[in-house]
Amino acid sequence: MPNNDLSNKVAVVTGGADGIGEGIVRTLWGCGAHVVIADVQDEKGSALAAELGENASFVLLDVTDPESWNNLVIELNSTPGRLDILVNNAGGGGFGNLDQLTFEEWRNIMALNMDSVFLGCKATGTILQANGGGSIINISSTNANRAWAMFSGYCSAKAGMTMFSKCVAQHFLETNANVRCNTVHPGPIETPNFRKLTAAEGAEQLLADWQKNNPFTEIGTVEDIGEVVAFLASDAARYVNASEFVAAGGTLL
Repeated sequence: MPNNDLSNKVAVVTGGADGIGEGIVRTLWGCGAHVVIADVQDEKGSALAAELGENASFVLLDVTDPESWNNLVIELNSTPGRLDILVNNAGGGGFGNLDQLTFEEWRNIMALNMDSVFLGCKATGTILQANGGGSIINISSTNANRAWAMFSGYCSAKAGMTMFSKCVAQHFLETNANVRCNTVHPGPIETPNFRKLTAAEGAEQLLADWQKNNPFTEIGTVEDIGEVVAFLASDAARYVNASEFVAAGGTLL
């Protein structure tokens, strides 16, 4: 039996078709959960669901669109008929300091990283409570805990999402719902997006700063994040709520 037994539980992972999301999907699936891969990348998401087999499915989801979330909840109520775990993983952002970021770029970053989490928590709250409770895990970042001028939008969005998660946890406490909400804060993780980011112009100083402040000088894996999420999703974490879990290999914040 896996360390974090998720048998008979249903999980939704947004942005689950690749990167950290795929790592989370594979880990939760390996712990026995039925995993719904929710993503705008229909080919990748469908292929991953087909590979994993009967205990996985794919749903097309635009995390910034309320109607898309409503459609997901309708599908969940139909098949498999429940939800126990929501992982708001979809997110992202690029370079841009105060002078460089346009308002449109700022709004896009906020929509992808903050609006998506608000919509996900709001849309799924009822179905989570209907099964006696559940676990919401929002994927934040170590960038929520420190300022990077060149990541001004992303840092701000992740910091806001982290505080919002605590507010969500408090809301469910006040309404006597057995729904926990925690955040996971990955450091540098080996993904296609990370490779693309570090290859961009101006990334040399970012990498130099990270290597200076990381005593392990090691890039994490998507499985490292998946294991933290699996614990928070499991009954072993029943007393863990409104908390931040940094998974960054010792990176100093």
